[in-house]
Order: sequence, then structure tokens, then C-alpha cells
Amino acid sequence: MRAVIITSMKASTLALLLLFGVQSALAAGLPDLGDSSRAALSESQEDQIGHEIMRQVRGEADYLDDPILEDYLNTLGDKLAAASPESRRHFDYFPVRDPSINAFAMPGGFIGVNTGLISATRNESELAGVLGHETAHVTQHHIARMVGDQNFTGIATLAALAVAILAARSNSQVSEAAIASTQALNIQNQLNFTRANESEADRVGLQIMTGAGFDPQGMVTFFERLQAQGRIYENNAPAYMRTHPLTYQRIADMQNRVARMPYHQHVDSLEFQFVRARIQANEGEPAMALHRFEVLVQTDPEPANWYGLASAALRAGKLERANAAMAQLDASKVSSPIALSLKAELALGERQYSRAVDLLAHAIPQFASYRPLTYLYARALLAAGRPREALIFVGEQQRTWLADARLYSLLAEAHQALGEMTQSHLAQAESYALQERQSEAIEQLQLAQKAGGADFYTLSIIDARLREMKQRQQNGKAGKAEK
Repeated sequence: MRAVIITSMKASTLALLLLFGVQSALAAGLPDLGDSSRAALSESQEDQIGHEIMRQVRGEADYLDDPILEDYLNTLGDKLAAASPESRRHFDYFPVRDPSINAFAMPGGFIGVNTGLISATRNESELAGVLGHETAHVTQHHIARMVGDQNFTGIATLAALAVAILAARSNSQVSEAAIASTQALNIQNQLNFTRANESEADRVGLQIMTGAGFDPQGMVTFFERLQAQGRIYENNAPAYMRTHPLTYQRIADMQNRVARMPYHQHVDSLEFQFVRARIQANEGEPAMALHRFEVLVQTDPEPANWYGLASAALRAGKLERANAAMAQLDASKVSSPIALSLKAELALGERQYSRAVDLLAHAIPQFASYRPLTYLYARALLAAGRPREALIFVGEQQRTWLADARLYSLLAEAHQALGEMTQSHLAQAESYALQERQSEAIEQLQLAQKAGGADFYTLSIIDARLREMKQRQQNGKAGKAEK
């Protein structure tokens, strides 16, 4: 896999990151890859590297903190992962705010999906085909195998990978320069290895998506369309073609394999249609997005287009038009937590907090496992000036979803609204810890110690957590000194 991800970071900053990339990776407590005799990364090492990269990715502006998109991607990803060769491995699919058509796999089962890719897919099987391909990069251990084949250049490869994920997504030349500047890499060998990886990911990805019940033709049609775009716009080919080079041989191989498979029709889920409309409603200028959906509902008055129109109108501040579109969506009698979430978002946008609370109170029992409704309900209670109820509600949800950074952050807000600053700092520290933002977590725990008003039991918890996190930090420094 070649992870050339394009970002908004300036070239000068990128050059500094490249210069100190290896040292920074070691300083962050990444695993020692050893000498050239190491054949590959262990799963534990991959996980450590993946978590460290994700810590940096979550701090970038392009990381899209949208629970609805995240929930959909992981629901789809879970289906694919269950049909993969490593069905018990944990995967984490996350959205990236980027209009370019791209997706990327990272060590540890982390898979990023650009909003531009989701918007460009014509059906759910096309999206499943891309995610199946990326999932296969992980299950086939392509990163670990690449490091093994590169011998001494393993650490440099991973440093370049981390830099590429942080490097600006709007300038492909910067990213390509980053790869080219990593002198330790044998570029020709890397390209050969990449071609082998891509072909294997195609084959395994096809098996994964068909095993999950999707139409394998989706992978072929999407890649055919990208290839056609690459020929027409040779100097501005889709990002996915640059990061996953498409060849005639790969397309022909997929076509032949699909031709031998039995026909399988897959009906797009309503969630896919809504998520794609949600993304398109947030693309470009608000007025243009609104106009686009105004035209769509005239020619194709499907629920997803009414959802897109309501989303675009809310974004553009046209609340009356958003309500009218929402009424049309209600009239279609669709049953979806995504539609109910938008209805609550609209009520919050109109500052009708009590109405939002009532809507969500009725929706949650119907869709108890849908976490975005949980977050919205807690936020609605806080907006309505009911922090004690929010505190109780979030505490109840944590019995089901204990390791949830968003719930801890909402808990911190509720405690703060009640003037309980020690508990607020403690909850925020746990939120940061779950996001692997260790320095911020330590800072919050230190603030909790100084806030005053806490009982002995709470102070004991704070002290214990602070010792634990400082010990981890010390271990990281000791590891750096030994190296």
C-alpha cells in the first residue's frame, strides 16, 4: 500500500517533519522495529503505530467529527470485517472532510474515507468495494510485509506514512515530494511491491464484499469509472488513482473474476442514501448545495433528496425551507434514526430546545443502539438548561458504552454546568485519554486536583489516574533514552 494522502500543511513544515520523522516516531513511544533481520511487524506493533498516527490525525482540521457518518461507516465496515480473513480483528473506519475521491488504510486497522469518495459512489456496493479493498490491505498485512521487504528502511517508511497522513490534501506534489525525499526508500522496489499489494487487495476485497452480501460488480464499475476519468483528465486524475495506481491488468482481472461469479443484486440501504445526501448538502457553497437539492426534489422526490434539501437549507440558515422539506420527508413514512437526528438538529437550530428533547426522548427507545441519538439527546438537555438530567442520562449510557470519548466529554459539560469542576476536569481527562491525547489528559487531572471540593474517594481516583499516566509518559522517555 502506498499511503500518499494530500493535506493542507505547508511544504516547509512538511520538510521539517520529514527531517525529524524517525526521531519523532521513536520519541512518541512507537515500537522499535529492530534491525534488518526483522521480517515484518507484529500485530501489536501495527496497533501501536496506528494509534499514534490516529492521535495526530484526530488533531487535524480535516478529521470529521460527525457521529452519523462515523456510525454508518463502521456499521458497513463491520459487515465487511466479519466476512474478511481476520474476522475477529478490530477495525475503525472514520470520515475525512475532503472532496477528493480517496480512502486509505493504516496500521492497526484504521481506515480513513474521504467524504468526496462517498459522494462519488453511485450505489452502496461501489462504496463497499472500496472499503473491502482497504480492509484487505489490513488483513493481508501489506504494511508489515512492505517494512520487511525494505529491510533497514522500515522506520523511514512508517515515518513517511505518518507525514503523508498529516501532509496537505490539496497539493499532491507536496505529498509526492515527501515520498521522494525519503532517501532510504528504494522507490522502484516500493512501486513493484505496491502493484502486487493492489492486485491482492482487489482479489481479497472482492471476496470480502461478496461475503458481506454486496454486488461484486460495484468494485469493477467504480474502478472503471475512475480509470476513465484518469484518461480524460490525465493531469488531474482522481486521488484514488494516485494512491492506488489502477492498471488495465487490474481492471481486466477484476472483470474476469466478477464474470465468473453468480449475479447478486444488492438494494442500497436508506442509511447509505441519507449519508451520501448529508455529505452532498455540506459540499461547496451553502447556496449552491441548496439549489442542487431544490432541483433534485423536482425531478426525483425520493426521501434521500428531501433529507438532503432539509440539511442544505439548515446549513444555509433557511429554517422555514428546512421545515418544509422535513415535512415532506415525514410524509414519506420512512423510519430512520438519521432522519430523526436531522429533525432534532433542526429544532436545536431553531433554539426549540424542549421540542428537541421531546423528539429525542421518543426516538431513543425505538433506536436504542443508535449512538448519535444519545449524543444529541444529552446536548439537547444541556441546551435546555437541564444539566442534572443530562448527567444522569449520560451515566446510564456509559453502562453500555463505557469507553466512549464523546460521552465523557458530555459528562464534563454537564458537571461544568452544575459547577462541579473537579468532576468536570476528571471526565474531560478520561475523554482525552480515550483519544490518546495523554498530555491534555494529564493537564485536566492536575486541574482536577486543584479545583477543590472533591471527596476523598474522587481525589484518590484522580491521584491514581495521574500516577498511571505520568508513568506511561516516563516509560516513553526511558525508551527514547535507551535508543
